[in-house]
Amino acid sequence: MSSPSPAPAHPVSPPARLPTLDGLRAIAILLVVPHNLDLIATFDGAQLVVAALHRGWIGVQLFFVLSGFLITGILLDARDAPDYYRSFFVRRALRIFPLYYATLLVLFVLLPALGLVPASFKCDAMVELSYWTYFSNWYGPFHQGPDPVSHFWSLALEEQFYLLWPFVIHRRSAGWVMRLCLAIAAASLLLRVVMLLAGTPAQAIYQFLVTRMDALALGGAAAAAFRVPSAASWTLDHRRFLLGASLLSLVGGAVLSRGYNFTHPVTLSLGFTFLAVGFALLVAAGVAADLLGAAGWPAALRWSFLRRVAKYSYAMYVLSVPLHFLVGKPVLSALGLAAGNSILVDLAYIIVGTALSFLAAAASFHLLEVHFLNLKDRFAPPLRAGV
Repeated sequence: MSSPSPAPAHPVSPPARLPTLDGLRAIAILLVVPHNLDLIATFDGAQLVVAALHRGWIGVQLFFVLSGFLITGILLDARDAPDYYRSFFVRRALRIFPLYYATLLVLFVLLPALGLVPASFKCDAMVELSYWTYFSNWYGPFHQGPDPVSHFWSLALEEQFYLLWPFVIHRRSAGWVMRLCLAIAAASLLLRVVMLLAGTPAQAIYQFLVTRMDALALGGAAAAAFRVPSAASWTLDHRRFLLGASLLSLVGGAVLSRGYNFTHPVTLSLGFTFLAVGFALLVAAGVAADLLGAAGWPAALRWSFLRRVAKYSYAMYVLSVPLHFLVGKPVLSALGLAAGNSILVDLAYIIVGTALSFLAAAASFHLLEVHFLNLKDRFAPPLRAGV
């Protein structure tokens, strides 16, 4: 059996699509969607199932690490390109805006005009404006918005990251970016601790960009490391150590925070950082394995089904919650299947809802998103020489 190629002694530029990262993205969405569809409060004898569903929010933390890794890598590889800003912003808009704004148009314009929105969906003008302007992660913790778009806070947070990060990365070295990312991660943890001591609401700590930047920044640090010769060689040579350190971080955080209980102060402070560190190390280990063609545990993440789920993950995230509140729950009510009466019914609902979210996402991708994605190549920046 041939051994993997030796680690190169120069920086590497991982491609934007890697099988292992697709697998991790699929795991993230398969954690988040069942969590968002969860109707289960508690069931005697099924505490582990309930606890697992309630912890599905950690998939968002994995999404943030993946975004930090991919976006930082894209920006570093194009940092000297003459059309650096135009290329990045146009390509991001083509990926993100069509489905996001199409969903808002349906929910806030079309359905109200047809009289098909329940009374509970009504919101004031400022709440609605916060969704149109990607500001809901700052406004929402203090002003309750409609349930079908309550999850859009994370999209707002990522869009703010997309708007700010290119200005930070432009013409900076990978080593400088890596050091900055580590400093940002430490500052984010410190800020959460200060906000907790000051009595800041948990939802604000959970949704503010500045308090969730450690996940994005540590993903960015991993991307920068592959572009620093010494760090790249070390990472490729020690991918198994990175995997072990990842598991240690994830398990250690779970022990300290009582299983990442969202209401526990340790989760809102150290827990987020343990997750971010663990996921960043896992991403680095997976990318190293892909670059070296290594087998073993990454093979499971390269499964074609997971890659297909990853392809539709953005639309699954966007569409699953509106479908849950505007279609799923009314159908359950019409069938006389109230939530909480049977764990089997609730679990069946979650499974069916996740499958239907996948189908809706596939339809969205092929009927709407792909037409905009096909335009992205026109704005691709040239790669830097030697990368």
